[in-house]
Amino acid sequence: MLDWIFEGIANWVAGIMTQIMDAISGVFLGALGTDMTAMEEYFPFAVSAYTIIQYTAWALLFLIVVWQIFRAFSGPLAETENPLAVVARGAIFALLIGYAKPIFSLVLDIARAPYTALMDASLDPGDFTFAGIEQAITNGLTTLVSVATVVGLILLIVLMISLAWNYFKLLLETVERYVLVGVLCYTSPLAYAMGASKATSRVFQSWCRMVGSQLLLLVLNVWFLRAFNSSVGQFIANGGALTTGQGNIFLWFFCALALLKVAQKCDSYLAALGLSVAQTGSSMGMEMLMAARTLTGFAKGGGGSAASVFGGATKAGTGAAAGTAGGVAASSGILSGFMSRYKPNSFVRDAVVDGGSRMGAGGGVGFVGRVFGGMAARNGATLTPDSVASVATRPPNVSGTIAGDIADRSLKGYMPHLGNGSAANMIYSGTQITGGRITTTATTQDGQQAKVDFYNAAQHERPSTPHTVVTAADGSQWYQVASGNGMGAFYATPAFTGDVSEAAQVAEAFPDAPEGTQLRQVDEGTMEATYPSGSNALWYNSAYFQEPDAPHEVIQSADGLDWYAMTPAASVPPFDPQTPADSSGPASQYNQAVFTQFMPGFDQPVVSVDSSRASDGILEVRHEDGSGTAFYDRTIYQPPRGDYHVYEDSAGSQWYAIPGTPAVERRPVYENGKPVYDGETLKTVNVETIRYKTTPTRHTEPQKRPVNERKPPNRKKS
Repeated sequence: MLDWIFEGIANWVAGIMTQIMDAISGVFLGALGTDMTAMEEYFPFAVSAYTIIQYTAWALLFLIVVWQIFRAFSGPLAETENPLAVVARGAIFALLIGYAKPIFSLVLDIARAPYTALMDASLDPGDFTFAGIEQAITNGLTTLVSVATVVGLILLIVLMISLAWNYFKLLLETVERYVLVGVLCYTSPLAYAMGASKATSRVFQSWCRMVGSQLLLLVLNVWFLRAFNSSVGQFIANGGALTTGQGNIFLWFFCALALLKVAQKCDSYLAALGLSVAQTGSSMGMEMLMAARTLTGFAKGGGGSAASVFGGATKAGTGAAAGTAGGVAASSGILSGFMSRYKPNSFVRDAVVDGGSRMGAGGGVGFVGRVFGGMAARNGATLTPDSVASVATRPPNVSGTIAGDIADRSLKGYMPHLGNGSAANMIYSGTQITGGRITTTATTQDGQQAKVDFYNAAQHERPSTPHTVVTAADGSQWYQVASGNGMGAFYATPAFTGDVSEAAQVAEAFPDAPEGTQLRQVDEGTMEATYPSGSNALWYNSAYFQEPDAPHEVIQSADGLDWYAMTPAASVPPFDPQTPADSSGPASQYNQAVFTQFMPGFDQPVVSVDSSRASDGILEVRHEDGSGTAFYDRTIYQPPRGDYHVYEDSAGSQWYAIPGTPAVERRPVYENGKPVYDGETLKTVNVETIRYKTTPTRHTEPQKRPVNERKPPNRKKS
């Protein structure tokens, strides 16, 4: 029974080791190339301090030149250089200091060719993976030892730990060598400062040899790691056997381990050849300590030792998860896996998503990664836009849900517009991210709240309620619907002043508006438009007002919000004042001619025109038989009841024409504003007038829309 338990623990440890090795292989080489991208992003101080290094190098160069010129005054007492040669070399190297980094970049470009060629070379056989190596070793041990006893299992653990530990150490040295190249790059001005004098030029020459040697070593890193990768693939494919029939797992294992050892000591071998290579790496005694501690831990029960042995790795994994949670590229986290398979901060995403498919690795590595991801999420981590998009843009049946504090923190990163304008000062809470829909509550600084819903445009029909169209960080389109007292931050009225200089801004904000339109903000949700023809009209924000009954046009802003642009009132030409009795005078003839041109479709003869109520959209004309016609502006009045006709004036505006019959009315006589009496009888006078059977009603102002109106759109049919 104990043998079975020990076998299970040993196989589990071997499986974990191979999965971790598989997860990190290839990531380092892809991230640490022959450019300074990783160096600049991980050590930003090196970039900001580069200018200080340059000025220091110029000062040092100046001191060297001045000292050599000063020595020239000693004459034959000292071996001095020609002052003119010193000054000339000083000028050349002063110029080189100014271009130190571009020169180093050119050298890196030269090294990039072999580095990239080795990286792109295909492996044989097949793609490299550690998966299955522990089973292959177990099978080989079973062949040598008739039964996979405890001794065989101990050998399995020792072999796996030794192989993994040396592989990790080689990766560590690879990183050290890359960082050393970065240090040489950002301190290169100091090397150029040594070139002005013959006495110090040897320092510059040694620096040049070191740069060349380190770049050669950087290229050899790829060679060794790729060679080891191909060896693992060959071993798994052939079980360690050679084509001659010889060989076994022990021979392959010692060959692979020897290759890793040679790769770690490559800098020493190059130094022995005379190249100026910096020594990196640490003592190999840690490998024995690692194996001893692991075996001792299993003898004492296994669990506690595993925690103690991998405690350092646990802390590193936590930092890696936290780093990716902040948006760092996936290549910087050990548990992030292959770049081609896993997205940044996938383990943090997997730790907080409820349902849906996982983005990260499976098995033991995935479990450990999700544990660390959960720790990072609880300590302030933020999901990257790719991680949010992996839930938000998927169908709801496979997306899962992200909620809680991490969803609140990650929303602005996925919806960049929430970080601009008045929405940037809001606090977002209760955020829930799921397939095709995001909901949140936004609270302003004065305590007002707004419910904000986002609907993926690829999965939903256009909402019937007011909305805007926003673009997420991943380029997807979303319908944004806001409601509540604080919704003004999401449906803000542009603060135009009506000035001609704002024409470009107006055209950008309202592409469908007539060219030359000027806008002036009246209040929240209302603007006054002045058109090129000189007419004016009000525009109503559909988020604040319901669609009016009066004639209007729906104009969509650049962000997708509808505005109700009221049709401008009809423009009435000027008429001369006249009395009904004056039906043949010059004023009457002028008015008849103007009205005929103004209302060309009206063919009844006109005797007089009453324009006293033109400002209210009413014109009244009389005819020769005593009858009359009242015209009502269609943009101001509702359609009347009964008999009426619609006429269009010369400017294209429409009028309701209501016929009237002649009538006589007895009206009281007034003097000084008071009715006049004859004794006890009220004095009256007969007045000819027109009697109309109906009078139209004015259009009402657009009604306010309820602030809590929310209606989710329909989903598109798949």
